[in-house]
Amino acid sequence: MTDSTHLDRLRSDLGGTLVLAGDPDYDTARLAWNLAVDQRPAAIATPADVADVQAIVRAARAGGYGVTTQPNGHGADGDLSGVILIRPSRFDEITVDLESPLLRVGAGVNWGRVLERLDGTGLVALAGSNPEVNVVGLALNGGQSMFSRRYGLTARSIIAVELVDAAGEVRRVTDADDADLMWALRGGGGLFGVVTAIELSLYTGESLFGGSLAFPARSAVDVLTASFELARDIPELGLDIGMARFPDMPMLPPPLRGQTLATVALVHIGDEDTGRSYADRLIAVAEPVANTLTPFTIGSLAAVAAEPVDPMPSADFGGSIDRLDETFAREFVDAFLAGADLGLMRCSVRALGGAIADELGAESSAIGAVQAGGFLNSGVVLFDPTLDPGPALQPLRDLVGRHPGDRTVPTFLGLGSTLADAYPADVVDRLAAVKQRVDPEGIFRSNRPLTRAGA
Repeated sequence: MTDSTHLDRLRSDLGGTLVLAGDPDYDTARLAWNLAVDQRPAAIATPADVADVQAIVRAARAGGYGVTTQPNGHGADGDLSGVILIRPSRFDEITVDLESPLLRVGAGVNWGRVLERLDGTGLVALAGSNPEVNVVGLALNGGQSMFSRRYGLTARSIIAVELVDAAGEVRRVTDADDADLMWALRGGGGLFGVVTAIELSLYTGESLFGGSLAFPARSAVDVLTASFELARDIPELGLDIGMARFPDMPMLPPPLRGQTLATVALVHIGDEDTGRSYADRLIAVAEPVANTLTPFTIGSLAAVAAEPVDPMPSADFGGSIDRLDETFAREFVDAFLAGADLGLMRCSVRALGGAIADELGAESSAIGAVQAGGFLNSGVVLFDPTLDPGPALQPLRDLVGRHPGDRTVPTFLGLGSTLADAYPADVVDRLAAVKQRVDPEGIFRSNRPLTRAGA
């Protein structure tokens, strides 16, 4: 049972803002990135500083509310009734320590700003490929970067986390003072406190080469098979391999407009000649209809990926794949084409292996060492809000059901998922034990709850 008098008092005490249901800007403030998600929190808070966050947590505890953090609304799932939604946009610190080297960012910082700051340093962070994705959100939920096959998943690069705990106290968490909580923060999401800042390791990346290739659908099986072979042969090469059906819209260039294509994005840390030699293995299989491969600097990573950056209504599905070979390539293409006829627009597999599967240091993170062959990520843009996306995604659900991997990364999970869809039962149980210790009243909520499979 919640007590709204605590929200009224909180609004008068905050240095930042608190938007309540019925306020003129409530419907704008509550929006998720996925515009198909209709979340209706009790309030939306934009704290001015850490003291505001402390006040929010204490008011939530006193009033019987939950607390969740959504910097931009990525990954949102649920109505959030009885929950105070925090938007940490004012936590905008970015510090790059070239000596350590490490990155420190506030909870409101997106990857695009970080990549710009790293330009010219010769260093890379394990960044997402979309500049509008939040740094802290990606890291806490696992994170798979195009640099991950070289250096590991983003969660495993976390050095320190600053947060407000369930008692409203400020904590700086490291392996030295609470190794079990750090293990949970590396892949367990926002279940353990309101994170205000995070520190991540940086890595060498003086020369970068990459971009995307697009091939006619008739060559898809051959191109995907060659891409999977390349992934096995070059375990440090970042690869995103898939299919896309582009709408017939004038803003798209002619080679893409209205076409169904096989797509391969690659990122190589190293010289251009070596990177082109990898791409040439794919170009030898089929002539691409589009080719954006180029040397680039870390500040241009988002342009290389060229992902959509605007909110839109969509439905997605993600899962872990145990194998990447010719047989899987044929099944993947068939599943995509079946879904595309019902509205599916994109589906790709992020190749794993390399440092992602490295057991060294894996025990220090919930994300662990992932032995799966790839992560499948698919989506339907809901141009028509009455469209049921289930049939379009079902062929891919069936595909993952036939080839399930050992675990996935929560950042790849779709609507309605829990952490049990990403992790084995022993990891979920350990996360639940940490949650019980640091937040016994269950104040902190996240996009991916801790429900066990079948519960």
